[in-house]
Amino acid sequence: MSGSGAQDAPASASAAAAESEGQKRRFMGREGVEAHQTAPVVEEKGFDGPSEVWLHVQPATQRLLLVPELGIGTGEELTPKMMQDLQRKGLCDAVAYHAGYEQYWKMPSQEAILRTPSLYSIETPLPHKVKLDTRLVKQDEARGFWMHVRIRGEEELQHLQETEAPA
Repeated sequence: MSGSGAQDAPASASAAAAESEGQKRRFMGREGVEAHQTAPVVEEKGFDGPSEVWLHVQPATQRLLLVPELGIGTGEELTPKMMQDLQRKGLCDAVAYHAGYEQYWKMPSQEAILRTPSLYSIETPLPHKVKLDTRLVKQDEARGFWMHVRIRGEEELQHLQETEAPA
């Protein structure tokens, strides 16, 4: 009997430590009172209506940044909701690649540059209708890939679905 009491002491100590660290406490499969106190739900920012945006692909992380215009390398990182909206409503009509003078020989092919939107599941028109811009830039200017994406409205998306539906 005394052996079981010794085993209970470390268990209660670990439960107290877990509670003090902010972990949820459970009793017989039920969550404790702390579990009912949830954080307020914050609405994620997305792309609402029809608009046009420039996106920059960060060279180191390959993450997309929302930037004000072509050639700007800093901006707002996309939220998961923005990414979903982009993949559902976005249509990339222009792709750009800026390289430094010392990197001109490493510049990707036109085909590889035009394939950039597909890496992020962003729809594009036929390749010959996508505007392509390649440029050599000075050392202090931003480098990498940019995409000009038109965010389509719900009416346009519904119209596209109706025209694509078989009669």
